[in-house]
Amino acid sequence: MEFLSIHDLLINIKDMPRFWFYLPPDSKSWTLDTIGFCGVEDIDDNYEINLPKQVIEEGWIATLEQADIEDIVIVANNNSDNPTIDELFDSFVFYFENDAFLQYSD
Repeated sequence: MEFLSIHDLLINIKDMPRFWFYLPPDSKSWTLDTIGFCGVEDIDDNYEINLPKQVIEEGWIATLEQADIEDIVIVANNNSDNPTIDELFDSFVFYFENDAFLQYSD
C-alpha cells in the first residue's frame, strides 16, 4: 500500500481499499501531519512480511482498520453538520484510545 498523513487519510477514507493503518506507537505525539502506513488487509502471524522496513524497525503499531476509520468519519458527520479536520482527528484518536466514538456536544 502506501505512506500518507493522518490528514490525507481522513479526507480520503471513503476512496481507500481495506487495510490496517500503522502509526508510530506514541499516540500522544500524533498530529494531522503524522505519516502512517496503509498496510495489509488482514493481520495474521505473517503480517510483517508485507510491511516496510521502517514500520518494523521503528515498532509502528496497527491502529485501526479502514472500515473503523470510515465509521469514525461517518459518525462525526452525523453528529456535526460539517466537522473540521481537527474534529475528525480528535475522533480518530479518541476511538483508538477508547474503542468508542467521540460524542459531540450540541
